Amino acid sequence: MCSKKDESPTNIHPNAALMNGFLKEKDHRSIYEQAVRYPSAANLSRLNSAFQQFYTEIQLTNYLTTTLSFYASNYSKHAAKKQDRELVILDQPINEEHDSSKKDMLIARDDQQVYGWEQAIHDPGLFSAIQELPDKQKQHLELRFIHQLTHTEIADKLDISQQAVSKSIQSALKKLRVALSKGALP
Repeated sequence: MCSKKDESPTNIHPNAALMNGFLKEKDHRSIYEQAVRYPSAANLSRLNSAFQQFYTEIQLTNYLTTTLSFYASNYSKHAAKKQDRELVILDQPINEEHDSSKKDMLIARDDQQVYGWEQAIHDPGLFSAIQELPDKQKQHLELRFIHQLTHTEIADKLDISQQAVSKSIQSALKKLRVALSKGALP
């Protein structure tokens, strides 16, 4: 026969750990003992209220932990994938004859002219309409459509809010639409 020491507790209630956690706090234990010794409606209500608050905090903590864990894991996967992709593609030499890499070609030096509106726009009317825009709007459009930056990247680069970039680009596009629809272009 098996002794009492060899038996493992197989019939423990699934919420036993939750109850133990609740009763570990001195205040909760006191409320529980009051409700057991003097089972009045008020004492049972206090016990129920304290347990509901405790349980809500446990659920919230569990939710936040799970969510943060998921986002951290997902962020790490995407960051690693993006880093590997860029390293493989950009750091390779262009060919055997050149020492420079593709990454070196993308970074504009002071003596290089960056690709701009003149090379991108072949329609003289559209080009002149763009030239009529305020400098900030031209800069935002150039960074967005010529250099393919996102609104967030533009905001970071220019140290302004993403919302300001979005409004500026929307306003510039509206002005261009109006100019094109009126036929005011030469």
